[in-house]
Amino acid sequence: MRRAAFFALLAAAACDVRPAEERALAELEVGVGHSARVDLTVEGGLAAVRALVDDAAAGVTRAELWAQAPVLALSVDARAAVTLALTVHNALPDAELGSVGAPLAIAPGPVAVRPTTRTFVITLAGRAARARAGARRRRARRPTGSAMADIQTALPTVDEVFARIAAVPDVRFVVSMGDLTDRGEVAEYDLFEAQLAALPVPYYTTLGNHELWADPARYRDRFGRSSFQFEYRGVAFTFADSGDAGLDPLVHGWIDAWLAVAHDRLHLLMTHFPPIEPSGARAGAFRSRHEAMDLLARMAAGGVDLALYGHIHTLMTYEHAGIPAWISGGGGATQERWDGIGRHFLVVDLDPGTRTADVGVVRVDP
Repeated sequence: MRRAAFFALLAAAACDVRPAEERALAELEVGVGHSARVDLTVEGGLAAVRALVDDAAAGVTRAELWAQAPVLALSVDARAAVTLALTVHNALPDAELGSVGAPLAIAPGPVAVRPTTRTFVITLAGRAARARAGARRRRARRPTGSAMADIQTALPTVDEVFARIAAVPDVRFVVSMGDLTDRGEVAEYDLFEAQLAALPVPYYTTLGNHELWADPARYRDRFGRSSFQFEYRGVAFTFADSGDAGLDPLVHGWIDAWLAVAHDRLHLLMTHFPPIEPSGARAGAFRSRHEAMDLLARMAAGGVDLALYGHIHTLMTYEHAGIPAWISGGGGATQERWDGIGRHFLVVDLDPGTRTADVGVVRVDP
């Protein structure tokens, strides 16, 4: 981040005790869509409803979602008999759609170009219905994920990083700690989505401070919530919006609830700013040390097993409050001087049975 702009952002935040309040409140509306024929809700706001449009000429209602989790629970209320053509972007390549409760007539839709886009056709009989989108059953195997952050000005070449992730066996999805863009511009988001063509697995992310250079609704309308939690194969993943170098009180409350839900599970927490950074010289931690220490105490009491952060364009591993932590800012943004660390990403092998996370580093640049 440019120095003058960075300090201007801090000054603005200091004048507003809740700089992220509007963003947090807006997240409560994510995952809900309405048309004249259909109301659609994604439980937990775990997908952005990009479109819900009645196509009278074709006799269908078209829904388009961007998933922020490997499993989605959908509620659909059709006011009349209708065919729902559902497209889910950023989905697991083997995602299937099944009914929950009363059976639904569900058929596969057209095969999409990208493996992370799944399409389904649902026949609704003019009543409320529930469905679940998730991967078909696989043999028991420890889940493996990848983690990265801080792409920013490297958007034109981030496909090289994605291609390296694609070459890692058994990675099911990528988790990201934010800063997808440099300025939060529409053209940057367009390019980011185009670059995802090199990645055959979903990319679940929170936002970073660079997404706040422009209207944060641009991020929310495309990708959905930046504070959320999902569970996958016995592992809890919690994302928190710290784009203003802190968390809104609403987000703190959500985290307390998510800590309680995940207390007995292997639990990873991702946010952009590290609450405390170990060198003390990078100007890259929470703006309030009191807030940082309070959050870490609650994370420790709540049983968080691994914390992943970005923002600082380097690679660091340390421990705080007894919790292993990694800073991985190697998505391509300008690296910290003298570190000698280029583009990289993390591979995280997860063992829910022993509540352990084995983290490895893959360097993209020699």
